[in-house]
Amino acid sequence: AVVASNDATAGGAIQALSAQGLSGKVAISGQDADLAGIKRIAAGTQTMTVYKPITLLANTAAEIAVELGNGQEPKADTTLNNGLKDVPSRLLTPIDVNKNNIKDTVVKDGFHKESEL
Repeated sequence: AVVASNDATAGGAIQALSAQGLSGKVAISGQDADLAGIKRIAAGTQTMTVYKPITLLANTAAEIAVELGNGQEPKADTTLNNGLKDVPSRLLTPIDVNKNNIKDTVVKDGFHKESEL
């Protein structure tokens, strides 16, 4: 299995595996749900990608920016330890996009058009 940091890196792993005749035979995940990654998922050479809905991500970032701009401590729903201290955090739930839910996730959200796939 290959767990890549993003879909572009997953694409590189797929190219290397393809050269060895292993395309589609090794589970490969990426992140960001970029169009090339979604096309590879539809084709069966990439197993899945991690998708974070861009509208929710942008709205949350904007809320935090406004809080900071108003001199407030940004609201946090949890903390994460970075090895030195607990850091207040606001976490969003990532979505697993696979061959079975492309239309119900990235297409439904308008992140990609079905005609692009």
